[in-house]
Amino acid sequence: MSSKSFTTFFIFFALCLFSKGQPHVFENEFKTSFNSKPKFEFKFDSRFSFLRNTNVKTTGIKIGLSFNKKFNVGLGFNRLFVNAKSEIINQADTIPVNLNYYYFSPYFEYVYFTSKKWEFNLSTQIGLGSAKYNFTNFEGKKDSKNRTTILSYEPAMLIDYKIIKWVGLGLGVGYRLVFYKNGEVKEHFSSPIYVIKLKVYLGSIVQSISGKQIPAE
Repeated sequence: MSSKSFTTFFIFFALCLFSKGQPHVFENEFKTSFNSKPKFEFKFDSRFSFLRNTNVKTTGIKIGLSFNKKFNVGLGFNRLFVNAKSEIINQADTIPVNLNYYYFSPYFEYVYFTSKKWEFNLSTQIGLGSAKYNFTNFEGKKDSKNRTTILSYEPAMLIDYKIIKWVGLGLGVGYRLVFYKNGEVKEHFSSPIYVIKLKVYLGSIVQSISGKQIPAE
């Protein structure tokens, strides 16, 4: 499936889920949820994507607020787990380099189905970050080149499963769409993404240890 076809299909599917056949339901859930007291949430995630036909992984952490277990908002930080190998031409010489990429990611999630163990949600995040090539120059010193600003949009469909009351696992699929790139890093960052995440239920952990309840998931 081409990138354009994948994106079109994903957007169509996401819009169908959001509408739920009853637009007023989403509107009512939105108003009710954001009038409730939020709870703190914390989670790790890994996002697998492709650069130059090579599978790479970004790891990240997310800290945010959950409103009525329906809407989650917050901020994440993501970076390449292992710098991807690449090469650049410098004064007619080919130099092996490591691609470094990191970004901050404000995120928004809508939980459209929930039960005691399962959560199905639609997630979107905006990536605000930078990429560059790291290498060792001819003098044996660490150097970097071609710093590039990258802005991206990442919608995803996620499924979370609560293994025990303290920890849950999540899987998902989505797409990273780069809509702004200012610099000389040559890699194409737009790509399908596959998500694996670990969700920590801090409220349950604190309650189990101390017997006290805190405003956290």
